[in-house]
Amino acid sequence: MNTDGMIEITGSDLVEAVKAAYDLSRPQGLGLMHYEEGELSDEEAKRLVDDTDARMPVSLDYVKGRACKFDVYRDENKLFINDAWYDHSEAALLSLIDRIAV
Repeated sequence: MNTDGMIEITGSDLVEAVKAAYDLSRPQGLGLMHYEEGELSDEEAKRLVDDTDARMPVSLDYVKGRACKFDVYRDENKLFINDAWYDHSEAALLSLIDRIAV
């Protein structure tokens, strides 16, 4: 996998990464019809993480109406996210990294 344009997050808790991505995302488009207020529980976040040896252990599109648009990629034993977050500001990406950095 070409990791240019990627940020390494190896060692980060993927459940916490999912919760952070959810928290930093807003409802938009048709997601407004499915929007639910409140935080994502640990159990809900765990269900969104593929614990197998998947090459993409996290792939979020819309979650409870929020446009998360967040993926985590696995290459060997390392984890990566894109260095730009679709439909999110650079400030949101920096907040995400701050919340999940080890």
